[in-house]
Amino acid sequence: MALPVSVRWAACLGALGLAVVPSATAGAATVVTYPSSQSIAATGALPQGGQRDLAYNAAIGDREGAVVVVRAATKIAVEVTTPLAGGVVTRLFFGHFVSVAGRSVPDALEPWDGVERSTERLNQPVLVQLEVPYGTRPGRYSGAITVTADGRRTMIPVRLRVFGVTLPRPGTRLGNLLTSFHLSPESYVAKASQLYGFTTHEQRIAANRALFGLLGSYRISPGSWGFGEPRGPRGYETSSKWWLDSAGNFLGQLRSSPGFSALRIPISSNRTSERHYIAQLSPFEPETWCDYLRQVRAFWAENQALGPDSVAYLFGYDEPGPAGQRLVARQAGALHQCFPDGRLLMTGNPSRANAFLWDGKRSDDLDIWTVLSRRFYGRWTGPADERAGKSRSRDSLRMIEKVRARGKMIWSYTYTGTPGTPGFAATEPLTNPRLLVLWTALEGIAGVLYGQGVTSYSKANPLEEIGSGDHVLVYPGQSGPMPSARLEQIRDGIEDWAVFNIVRKQRGADDVRAILGNAGLFSASRTGVRLGCHLGCELESATKYAWPLWSRDASTPRRIETARLAALKLVG
Repeated sequence: MALPVSVRWAACLGALGLAVVPSATAGAATVVTYPSSQSIAATGALPQGGQRDLAYNAAIGDREGAVVVVRAATKIAVEVTTPLAGGVVTRLFFGHFVSVAGRSVPDALEPWDGVERSTERLNQPVLVQLEVPYGTRPGRYSGAITVTADGRRTMIPVRLRVFGVTLPRPGTRLGNLLTSFHLSPESYVAKASQLYGFTTHEQRIAANRALFGLLGSYRISPGSWGFGEPRGPRGYETSSKWWLDSAGNFLGQLRSSPGFSALRIPISSNRTSERHYIAQLSPFEPETWCDYLRQVRAFWAENQALGPDSVAYLFGYDEPGPAGQRLVARQAGALHQCFPDGRLLMTGNPSRANAFLWDGKRSDDLDIWTVLSRRFYGRWTGPADERAGKSRSRDSLRMIEKVRARGKMIWSYTYTGTPGTPGFAATEPLTNPRLLVLWTALEGIAGVLYGQGVTSYSKANPLEEIGSGDHVLVYPGQSGPMPSARLEQIRDGIEDWAVFNIVRKQRGADDVRAILGNAGLFSASRTGVRLGCHLGCELESATKYAWPLWSRDASTPRRIETARLAALKLVG
């Protein structure tokens, strides 16, 4: 009897050959390496596929990571014994374990100088990140690190291949995936102050600016400006009280980073309570925005915040119904009149019912359609439609392609809810954040919005417990913010997107699909993407919404590296 297509696809995903992790002898620590997206459990057996060296394939301007796992040691130290030539920078991050839904996960990446310290769990991961500076010559580079575990030294070769591909610089929209991640700088500064006993305003200002610096270096644009948001309709103002100094904070935050490719115009959305409206302006009264928008535009232009390499956008309504979409048209009209190069963003799908938002008849069209990942294609098809030869699995995609053909920008977003797509929660495999961003490369999606939060901390100490992790992608550190392992994968995915964007422009979308499909990451091939759902799709899955099947087993980290290498070889 023939296997169902979904079972045959799953078998395909498991076909990649993997090396066997060497078993530890009694009383001796084991040191093995993995791709950076490998999930590492606190205890238990290590994943299959562990290696004895660190191998990287990178573009110029890239950051690439790999993981060293030390098993069954009480104290470890790491030394860069042979630095790589060409100015390549080696950074170490100690995997700090936090509680995620009752499970211990090494999600907080603490910058580390490699000096001896105690391990936290039986399996202790260390991220070894290489940064390839702009201007590095293509070629092969080699070096070594030495891991000392309970006095026993293990030398690990480091091999880097740099391809003749240059990534766009952070802060430019040209060739970069655009992003908007909800941010609460106030929560970050308050939590860092609480944990580390800040006593001066200078410490709080430095912590705030360092947060924006980290995000900019990771190619993440903030979805809010925190202390840099105007407090009244007159716009940006200065104050001797630093937390009220919207002008100084905005410029300080911006200049602490390499810049941001997407700049959110500071006006609240419908999700904001009235007493917290930015600049005291209501998202429901766009006719009152004009003077304020012109002031913001002038301030940004005067201080060189807005240039041809960035996108200024206004996010005024999240998931509106029919009445809300009429309001969105009014918001678009106000924005286009008073901030002419601004773009209006809305979360939701284009449809025939909201054609007034994309018909091009007036100046009230929506510029950025931001579609929930699992609603991108369509949904399952009922028996009656199936008998009639109809399928709903690509209904949504057909409308998306119509608005894209009219020059509208397509973004996507995600949140924990109805299952069906990978997301950013710490309860998911570490490969899932990377795969969601790779999916945007698969479909040529221009941006990603994440509204759950980067620093939306609860009363708990985030270095101890983060719930499911949806609201925490950055941890407060004493000397600066610390990325989560998931943020590291998101950044890697953004850099992957840039490489695949070069493939798309030079070779076409067929080659992008072929690389990602041949690597077994998605049910895709040169000819198209195959969708799965529980009824009426090409493939079978347990989900209501149609979406490609994606890899999520022990082979996935290696498959990601295989796809990245194939893309670099094709254009480098």
